[in-house]
This record gives sequence, C-alpha cells and structure tokens, in this order.
Amino acid sequence: MNDLISVAFVTNDGYAPYLSTAIYSLTVNRNPNKRYALFVFFSSLSRKNINLLSSLQTENVEIHFVNFEEYTKEYDALFYTWAHYTKESYYRLFLPKYFGASIEKFIYLDVDLVVNCDIGELLEATDDAHTVFGALNYSTPDDADYIQSLGLSYLNYINAGVMVINCTRFNQMGYFEKAAEIIAQKRQFTYIDQDILNMVCRGDIGLIPLSWNLQWNNIDHPEKFMPKVRSSVTQIAQPRIVHYTIDKPWNTMLNRYGEYYKRYEEANPIRKSF
Repeated sequence: MNDLISVAFVTNDGYAPYLSTAIYSLTVNRNPNKRYALFVFFSSLSRKNINLLSSLQTENVEIHFVNFEEYTKEYDALFYTWAHYTKESYYRLFLPKYFGASIEKFIYLDVDLVVNCDIGELLEATDDAHTVFGALNYSTPDDADYIQSLGLSYLNYINAGVMVINCTRFNQMGYFEKAAEIIAQKRQFTYIDQDILNMVCRGDIGLIPLSWNLQWNNIDHPEKFMPKVRSSVTQIAQPRIVHYTIDKPWNTMLNRYGEYYKRYEEANPIRKSF
C-alpha cells in the first residue's frame, strides 16, 4: 500500500451526503497516472450509504470502509463534545495508531470541503522535517487569545481539517499516548481534538500554503483576522481546497466560495440518492 496516495475521512450517516461531494470532487481532479486509497472511518454508516459511496470508486481510486466504534470504545465516555463537535471528531487522533506501519504517510480531510486539484500534490507540498503538516488556522483576535491560553501561538496553530501525517513518526513520538492523557482529563476545549493535536505536536508541525485549506468564514472580511493571517489570506488567487468551516454551503451560500461546492454537488451522480 506504500505506493498509494492514502486519504482518510471520518463520517457518520448524517454527513454521508456531504462526504459524497467531497469524494466526488477528489475523483474528478485525480491524476489518472496515480493510485489512490480512500479510507472512510465511521461510527454509524448504513449499508445503503456504504454502497452509494462505494459507487464513486474509479479505475484508480479505491474506497475502504472502517467501523471505528469498537476501536475507540474505551475512550467514548471521556470524549467532551459540544455543538457540531461529535465523538467522531476525535477519530483523527487515532488514525496513525490504526494505520501503524502499513502506511507511512496519509492525508486527512474533513468532509465539509471540496478538492479543486490533484490531492496527491498535497504530499509534494510537505517534506520530512515535521510529523504533521497543516494550514494556519484563520484566527481572529478572540481565537488568538484562546490559543494563547493553551500555551500556544496562533502563528503555529493549524486547522486540522486538512493535514498530512507521518504515521511512523507520530507513533514513534508517542503522540497518541500524550493525546489520550489529555482526553482523560475531560477538559472542555473549544476546538476539542484540534486543540489537543496542536498541543501534543507542538514544535513538530509544519505549515502548508493557505490555499490548501481556504476556510470560507469571514474570508470576505480579512480585517477580522490577525495580521499575519490577513496578509496571507488576501494573496490566495486559486484555492486548492475550499473548507466550509462553521457555516455550511448546503445551508447557506455565505460567499462566492460556495459556488465551488454547488458546482461539485450538482455534478455529483449520487447526491440525490441519500
């Protein structure tokens, strides 16, 4: 499997329709000369939805489904959740441990996004200098204050919706065990697993260009962001990935970047089958 571009998603039945659009956007923009293995981790996913999502496979894109309910069961009672943050949000912390030595690196993607290029190019935007790579979170002054309360700086705090993770190094560094210790404390984090990941991997996180994770909330009002974020956001000419943070394009067309989602959703051959 080491010759594959491995991509992990986490979902449940409620988000399956939106995952289908994310996967469809990835397959449309894939490189026909590469091979891709998509892994869908879930706690609840009906046979109907698994069959629908499986139909998006192509000659060089395989889709695998992994029920993670048993794998994380011993931690379920410890997961702090609120608003749209569910227990599935924690799953990405478990993925390097699950993959173990079978996959050296994988790409993690949230389901509320669309991919506008060959996702394999994201691996080319990283190196071996760090264990985790992600794009800077689009922090507001309030976010920056909160991040500082965690003992971190917003200048190094990534949004965990798009990441490249080196499994081998993640496991060697014991990052999962450190994350498990924090989970056991039942602390009420605002961004829960994202906060935990930034804390345990502090100093070992590399930054990728913001075009790989254009976070659409407030994007038309860059003055709301911290200065270093503001200057970078305004330079994005073409988003490689549009990430629909907070507000969702299936509920509201917040700004022009919703058109990316609309285009893929309308072309998605299975979207109306859910």
